[in-house]
Amino acid sequence: MQKTRRQILDLLKVKGGATLDELASEIGLSPVTIRSHLSVLERDDLITSEEVRGKVGRPHFVYALASGAEEEFPRAYHEVARRFLEGFKSVAGPDQMALLVQVVAERWAAEKAGRLKDKGLEARLAEVARIRSEEGAMAEWEPCAGGFRLRQHHCPASRLAAFSPEVCEVELKYLRQMLGVSVERESSHQQGDGKCIYRITP
Repeated sequence: MQKTRRQILDLLKVKGGATLDELASEIGLSPVTIRSHLSVLERDDLITSEEVRGKVGRPHFVYALASGAEEEFPRAYHEVARRFLEGFKSVAGPDQMALLVQVVAERWAAEKAGRLKDKGLEARLAEVARIRSEEGAMAEWEPCAGGFRLRQHHCPASRLAAFSPEVCEVELKYLRQMLGVSVERESSHQQGDGKCIYRITP
């Protein structure tokens, strides 16, 4: 992100809200320059503005972060999830881990069931590829001898999967739940293949 816009977001994160003049003073640029950057950030739905009227003088705008701006700040979800899994593994046996995998896959697939209802296999597969792409997997599908292949060019959970192979097992069962047919993994990002490829057999 452009440096000044990054500074604006950081300041609004710390302060909770600020006026144009306050931002200009903190960053050391003219209000005109800051206003142009605010316009871009508002256009991109990263900040909001609210007109505030004081007892005297002209009304002014107070700028604050929009909900979408949270994506612009560092996150460590994989570390939190890793610690939860690590703690669960320390108290759970193999049967409980298997149950956890199954429950997560079933609930995950249930969230998408409405998008797959009453679709034939090819239409379901196309929709599953869209769903996985929305989830960050950069998925595509193609017909092949005896069925289809689903290719995922990116692993959005690679850091967590490197620690816990159960994450890969959840993904496999998730795909089986959504497609309702045989799904087998042919290659794996975690095994150094560069991408996950699944074979779908009607």
